[in-house]
Amino acid sequence: MRMTTTPKRFAALALLAGLSAPALAQEAAQRLAQEGAPKDWQGRYRYAHSAGRTAGGTGIVVTYDLVLLPPDVKNGCVLTLRGFQADETIRCRTRRDGPGLAVVFDRYGDGKTVNKYGVAVYKPDQPLFTLAKGAGGPLVTRWQGLKPDGAGVAGSGAYFARVK
Repeated sequence: MRMTTTPKRFAALALLAGLSAPALAQEAAQRLAQEGAPKDWQGRYRYAHSAGRTAGGTGIVVTYDLVLLPPDVKNGCVLTLRGFQADETIRCRTRRDGPGLAVVFDRYGDGKTVNKYGVAVYKPDQPLFTLAKGAGGPLVTRWQGLKPDGAGVAGSGAYFARVK
């Protein structure tokens, strides 16, 4: 006998398993997000953010490096932020966002969901930004949970570029 799982049956099974509706929705969203990225998005991307100079004349530059490997590869989505007062590694996940790709927070490089100061800056599965390929133009980044500090950073624009 073949058993099909209808939405009602799935909800009943979730209740039996002790999952609430919000927990069930979060579980479904996490299943849609994956480590790594679809083939057309795999590669390395970089954005060098320049926010001017300090009062002493030091350049305020942070480099954002995004590595997207094949789906379900351990650590297949890694975002590193290095530079002026920044040294952070974020393990991310990806999911399709229309024709683009959403990069969502999973955990920090140490496996925790709080940063080195114990602060939960992002929530698991929170979109950090989305990437979209323009028609023959530059890659368009739409900032969401993550946005570079400083003046002159619009909510979306040509920020990340593919480097490999």
